[in-house]
This record gives sequence, C-alpha cells and structure tokens, in this order.
Amino acid sequence: MESTASEFTAPVSRAADGLELAPDASWFARLRVAYRALTILSKAPDDPVAAAMLNAALDGDVYRRQAEALSKTEFGRKLLVERPTLQKGSIDLDALAKLPEGTVGRAFAEYFVVNKIAPFETPYEVRNEVDYLIKWYRETHDLHHVLTGYATDAVGEMEVQAFALGNQGFRVSKMILTFAAILRPHNLPPMWRYWSRLKRAYRRGQQTANLFSVRYDQFLEAPVEALRKALELPPLAA
Repeated sequence: MESTASEFTAPVSRAADGLELAPDASWFARLRVAYRALTILSKAPDDPVAAAMLNAALDGDVYRRQAEALSKTEFGRKLLVERPTLQKGSIDLDALAKLPEGTVGRAFAEYFVVNKIAPFETPYEVRNEVDYLIKWYRETHDLHHVLTGYATDAVGEMEVQAFALGNQGFRVSKMILTFAAILRPHNLPPMWRYWSRLKRAYRRGQQTANLFSVRYDQFLEAPVEALRKALELPPLAA
C-alpha cells in the first residue's frame, strides 16, 4: 500500500514557535506548520528544527518511497545500513582543501570558505531510514550547489529548489518557490525576471539521475566531472 504523509512525524519539535506535528495531523495542519517553519527559515536559514519540521510535514512520504526503493537494491541497502555522513564534525575541511584542484572534496571545502558558512550539523537523533534520508539530503544540499553551478545568492537558491523539484518532486521546494514569488524574501527580484532560469533548472533536475543514487562521500577524491557524470547531470545552460 502506498505510503501517506500522515505516517510521519518530525524528529524534533519546538512548541513555542508552533513547530509541533501530531502523527495523525491533517494536510491542513501540516501546511500550517510548514508555513510557520518556512517563515522562520526565511529569517534564520540554518535553523535545524524548522528545517526538519518543514521536511517532515510536507515530504515524509517522498522520503519513505525513496527508502523503499533503495532497500530493493544492493547499493541502496548498503547506503541505508552504513548511513554515510557529510555533516560538520565528520569531514576534515582542512584535509579536503589540500586535495588536487578540480576534485569534489576540494571544491566542497572551498565552497564553505567562499560562502563563509559551515557544514550542516543535525541536532536530532536519526530514528529510522526516513530521518536518515532527510538528513543525508540536507547534508548534500551544499554539494548540489557545487555540482549544478547554481549560486548561493537568493536566485541561485531558487534554482536549486527548482532543480530539486524536477528531480524529486519535493513539496517543500514547491512551497519555497511559491513563498518566494509572493513574499520575495532576501530582496528577491520579481519571479518573472528569472522565470526562464527556473524552468531550465527544473528540466535539468528531471534529466538528472536520482539524487539518492550516488554515494557522495565516495567521490571526494574524484574529479567534480566524475560525480556529474555519475549523476548524468546535463551541462549548465549559458
């Protein structure tokens, strides 16, 4: 039987901000909580509780289907058992920065230096495969910027969301794009000015292999182009 979002709850909550999700929450309740989480993230993009709640509220069933599909392959079973991580504390950015130019690891390390940010770090316990895949996707978000070539400015972030929507069908991505079009946080220009870029990013996501189909941690010493090839990622359009 197909999974439904009502089967999933967030691994953390924060009642003071209205970030609570009951196991049997209706879609209306989930949308309300997701909106609260997104509002918080618009002001504090690195808020881990709001990010976890946003994913759990809208895309728990998407991650469940991914887990079910992965469990049917040797690659997927190994991923779900070993649960590799790229979060803060598990990778040595100084060592990665010493890798040859053009490698995934060096590009990853330089990304954090250039953008003056640190790798993602989860505050909650991973209870199951769905929790793990939500965490793994969040950890690899920064690598998606490196691989796709989309900037980390406001428009670049929208391109990454359009790319993810095309690849995974994430409701979170759809909500973020809608939120951005209406409220225009972070001084975003009107969406019509970059709509063609979003359409190209969406189609590029559709043409790319499943983002959960590679072990990013095993490509750190490989050329960036090798990882792009593994993902069948089309070149960035001019």
